[in-house]
Amino acid sequence: MLKISAVLPAQLPTAACVTAARLADKAGVHRLWITENLYTRGAFALAGAMAAVTERVRLATGTVSPFLRNPAVLAMEAAAMQEISGGRFSLGLGSGPAPRLAQAGVHTEKPLSDLMEAVEVLRAVMSGGTADHHAITLEPPSPSCAGVGVYLGAIGQRMLGATGRHGDGLLISMFCPRAQVRDSIATARSSAAEAGRTPGDLDVVVYVPISASMSDPVGARRRGRAFLAENFARFHGVEAYERMLQRSPHVDHDVIAGIATAYLGGAAFEHLISDELLDDFVICGSEEQCARALGLWSAGELGVNEVALAHCGPEDGLADAIEMLGVLASAQL
Repeated sequence: MLKISAVLPAQLPTAACVTAARLADKAGVHRLWITENLYTRGAFALAGAMAAVTERVRLATGTVSPFLRNPAVLAMEAAAMQEISGGRFSLGLGSGPAPRLAQAGVHTEKPLSDLMEAVEVLRAVMSGGTADHHAITLEPPSPSCAGVGVYLGAIGQRMLGATGRHGDGLLISMFCPRAQVRDSIATARSSAAEAGRTPGDLDVVVYVPISASMSDPVGARRRGRAFLAENFARFHGVEAYERMLQRSPHVDHDVIAGIATAYLGGAAFEHLISDELLDDFVICGSEEQCARALGLWSAGELGVNEVALAHCGPEDGLADAIEMLGVLASAQL
């Protein structure tokens, strides 16, 4: 069964996040992923506020950087969140973009190995032990902290391999075509098997944008096209991103260039984005249209356990999006 979750960016006002959390709790959404884009609001404070007004929905950071918070501090935060939420918390980690880290005076020449060392320390502290060369224990010990799942954001081959060896779950960001998602999952789970772990135990979460409305599906698809065009313009000319987008059967260099040029030039671009291209990247439109697009992610051979949907419209449409998530979640039961 595919789990349906929501992504709430930390740049949203706190009141909007809390309101969305209440709605998600009632709607039957599986989990709320709170992003922490440097330098917006802190994810842990937001997660705590959401935990205080919810009873069922799970909560997770997705992602925070251990280069900005010492792993011991992350363990302290995770322990507090696990206790506040009654065992509903998961910890999503990622190294963070190097230019943003540099603004805080953080530089690392070996981001992958440093991240894995941080995960090692974090796991040891959360389990009540101490990591090699780190004499750190939580005071008082927090038995509940050992149950916090550690999810790692990964896209490159080496990070995917490390996730398979060390993570409880894999986080895959937006705009990864399904062919790439399939290959990424295979890489991570193969690495898990080589490390003597059970590959199927690696929980896989994919972020996908959603533009949905019960009352105005045409407007929702129009907003979805605008969101896709904005991001194609952002990715245009960036080799790694263009290569990733072209894993979609509906995308090539000319498609990216045409959409980007039209969007940035203020020209009409909607006709350049076919329904098939839109549905490849955005869950979009009416309940029926969203369910059909979501079905593309639920195929068993893909290996995705959870789709976390990120509202890509204006803030005043967030309630509509959460309502749609509840409907889609109910349909999965």
